[in-house]
Amino acid sequence: MKYSLRFLSLFLGILFGYSAVHGQYSQDITLNRWLRKKPLISSIQIEGNRFFSDGKIKGVMFSRKDNIFRAIKSDRRRKVQRETIMRDTSEVKYLYLSSGFLGIQIKETFEAMPPDSNALIKMMIKEGRRFFYDKVELTGDFDLKFKGELNGIISQFKPYEPVDFFKLKQATFDCKSVLANGGYPYSSADYLIDSAGQGEEVIVKFIIRSDSLVHFGGLRILGASRFDTTLIVREMTFKRGDIYKRSSIIESQKRLLNTGNYLTLQLYGANKDSTVKFDRLHPDFILNLKEKRTEYLSIKTGAGQNPYKDLIWDFSAAWGKRNIFRSRRIEFSVSSSFVVFTEWRVISHSYRLRFTEPWFLGLRMPMTMTTQVEPGVRSAIQPYRIQTWSVALETNREIDDKVIISTGLEYRSINIYGLSYADQIKLRQDKGISLRRKIYCTINKDTRDHPFIPTAGSLSGIRFESTGGFLKGDESFILSEVSWSRYQRLWPGWISATRLKAGYVKEYGISREVPIDVRFYVGGANSIRGFAENALGPVSSDGTAQGAKVLLISNQEFRFPIIGRFWGSIFADMGNGFNNWSDVKVDNLAIAYGAGLQFISPAGPLRLDYARRVRTKHIEPGHHFHFTILYAF
Repeated sequence: MKYSLRFLSLFLGILFGYSAVHGQYSQDITLNRWLRKKPLISSIQIEGNRFFSDGKIKGVMFSRKDNIFRAIKSDRRRKVQRETIMRDTSEVKYLYLSSGFLGIQIKETFEAMPPDSNALIKMMIKEGRRFFYDKVELTGDFDLKFKGELNGIISQFKPYEPVDFFKLKQATFDCKSVLANGGYPYSSADYLIDSAGQGEEVIVKFIIRSDSLVHFGGLRILGASRFDTTLIVREMTFKRGDIYKRSSIIESQKRLLNTGNYLTLQLYGANKDSTVKFDRLHPDFILNLKEKRTEYLSIKTGAGQNPYKDLIWDFSAAWGKRNIFRSRRIEFSVSSSFVVFTEWRVISHSYRLRFTEPWFLGLRMPMTMTTQVEPGVRSAIQPYRIQTWSVALETNREIDDKVIISTGLEYRSINIYGLSYADQIKLRQDKGISLRRKIYCTINKDTRDHPFIPTAGSLSGIRFESTGGFLKGDESFILSEVSWSRYQRLWPGWISATRLKAGYVKEYGISREVPIDVRFYVGGANSIRGFAENALGPVSSDGTAQGAKVLLISNQEFRFPIIGRFWGSIFADMGNGFNNWSDVKVDNLAIAYGAGLQFISPAGPLRLDYARRVRTKHIEPGHHFHFTILYAF
């Protein structure tokens, strides 16, 4: 017999639909009344399963047997819910359908267990036959230039692997996307499974029909009144007469939202508008916008604890305009910090003017110029005033949605009032005040699936910074840093996280030494665990961290779920900071290992790590606890 995509779509619709409409679990009215009281689940019994174990099936079910831990968590799944039967059967059917079982049948029943009338759940399974791929073929009527991409999609189905109906359905969608991005939005993709034989191997045929080549028509813009429509047109990645690409429609919407001028927008074909004549091969599009206000005012305030000044209160306000000089943006902001309660005084205040050109040099490469003035404050505690002003230029270029390049220039000036010239020199030396002017460039590639809790992908970064030199200033040094992190699933639930990081900073020109505050500091919760913060690397005679000119770090961590929002980890860290490359030796590397516990909060993982140091030629054994937020990398 042959099963087409239409049959499978109907089957999946029934599978994921609400089979228990309006909460009716059965035809027994008394049983339904009892189930609506949400009884606790005392036991789950699985019958008829041969391929998957009871534990595997229970693991994918929505229902959970009641126990003290789930009671403490108030886990709603330990009670029978209105959606229990639908979700239980859907999850188990998905397990079997993705493993090659075609005729899977499931029946779930509920029984009251005396004396507490808790629920016994019985799941009866008829597994049916299991099927494996024999051959996967590509047929149909389409331009041969797509054959390579289409073959690449269906090549994922290997002989003798179990048939996965969900991957087959996804493959048809991917095939249609290839054609839709090549000018054929009316294409169709289907597949047939030939299981007429008595064996378990089946032949899968993908049937692709491209239909007609389509070009973009015109664009009608609705809802644009505050911003010039030409600004919209330049963000569009297609124009009239271009070959139709679905990806161009999606990218255009993303670019328009990234301008920050619009609250919502919809870009759709004019065929949805019955008042417009529709040309099938040259479809017009309608862009419906909801714009933001051109001017805005924001006020922020908050308090924080400072170990030297007790409670610090911060206040800032900003006014901005989004369409100055047609498409540019300007923002003026002021901010102040105060010591409160123990004493009442201003400790800092600043004024900032920011101007943004969204299309620098005619390219979609935003350029921002920021001018900031910090007048400084004078008080009985500080009888002098340090005034700084700076001008910074920064531009960035998105190579694609994963890679971004940023480069910039910062020019800073410092003046000290209320002190003699000699006292100014001494104050600069004592407080490390220096005039720095720099140029920098960063390249970042981020393919992670989540910024805080990644389970797949990687994060790579390169940073280069040159301070002083032709820019003048009090110091000259060059800094470079590279890092690479990789995340991947090892087996169900376990995530492997790997990081390699290296850095180098060197003085040149008028400088005889690298400033202490720009060196690398190693040791602690986010670098080499098992050591106190900044405990590694060069130190002074009194044990104070001096920072390193050379940085090397390697981390390997395995993360796994424990229960609910609690995760665990085991890790090994290695690395150190050095004064020179000649100091980089195996004997000088610090090595630590340990385990951690994380609570996955809405703000990110709250992390408690325990690490032990390995004895080496220069490092004594020991241990250290670390408590912080977010993963180390």
